[in-house]
Amino acid sequence: MSPSQIKEQLFTRFDIPANPLASVNSSWFFAGSCFSDNIGRMLGSLSVETLLNPFGIIYNPHSLATVLGKVATEYRYSAHDFYYSNGRFVSLDHHGSFSHPEAEPLAERINQLHDQSFEFISKADIACITLGTAWVWEMRDPARIVANCHKIPAAEFHHRLLSETEVRQEIFKCVEYLKLINPGIKILFTISPVKHLREGILNNSMSKARLISSLASFLEQMPECSYFPAYEIVCDELRDHRFYAEDLAHPSAWTIRYIFNRFTECCFDSRTQNYLSAAIRLARLLEHRPHQTDNASLTALKQKWAEEIDKLKSDYPEKTHWAAFDRLFS
Repeated sequence: MSPSQIKEQLFTRFDIPANPLASVNSSWFFAGSCFSDNIGRMLGSLSVETLLNPFGIIYNPHSLATVLGKVATEYRYSAHDFYYSNGRFVSLDHHGSFSHPEAEPLAERINQLHDQSFEFISKADIACITLGTAWVWEMRDPARIVANCHKIPAAEFHHRLLSETEVRQEIFKCVEYLKLINPGIKILFTISPVKHLREGILNNSMSKARLISSLASFLEQMPECSYFPAYEIVCDELRDHRFYAEDLAHPSAWTIRYIFNRFTECCFDSRTQNYLSAAIRLARLLEHRPHQTDNASLTALKQKWAEEIDKLKSDYPEKTHWAAFDRLFS
């Protein structure tokens, strides 16, 4: 019995109602916790059109609402929006990678990414928002909740748990800003199964409970938004540390693939599920490398790849986005 078969006998599968939001040409905007990276990257590798965490990983709903608000209102960043620390200008609205020794290049980079985000969201079919934690770091001076501390000393911050009302309000703002850009966009929420162990086990549990309760309350008022139970799959269906990576905080690669399969079963129509299965098989084929690396062998391999890609395209003539596969020959 394979390791996968053994694992499948050690958990209790629960039903997830079908919610076929997407078809073969649907485009997806992903934002929030690093868990959104996992699902979005897998879809992108299968030539599903995606824009993935353009603001970097953002864990708390307040910071996510803040940056979506800046995108929706087409706010332009400049030097006065940044905090100077350790010889670099940093954006407290964004991930820790948003820093630069000079303010102008940082502002230009952020404004370009926000323009790209606005354009993509305005045409996207679905936005997937993944909430990671209800804990926030609030800077004392100036008083503001930050997306990332950028290695600024902890004494400069107050660490606190958002109230249920605050979480619900920030979720509402996320929806409001996305709808401002694209009134017809479908919105899917998930809660990241990643454990924030630095907060401590108890604080992590409090945070996830706060997110779950707040989001459930919000969805009762906004039934047009959807929920995919990624957190519940890991905690209640898989239920064991064997499904985590070595840090015992992040899901293992096997678990991510399992959640992805459940995600596609839930959120895609049957034809798109068939496409994704075929695309996964093709992606695995494209990973193969020849034992011989002479020009003739490489040419023959690329010819085989091209034939397989052309066959997939002929099977799904209505599909228009093939970037991940076409990139091999660009």
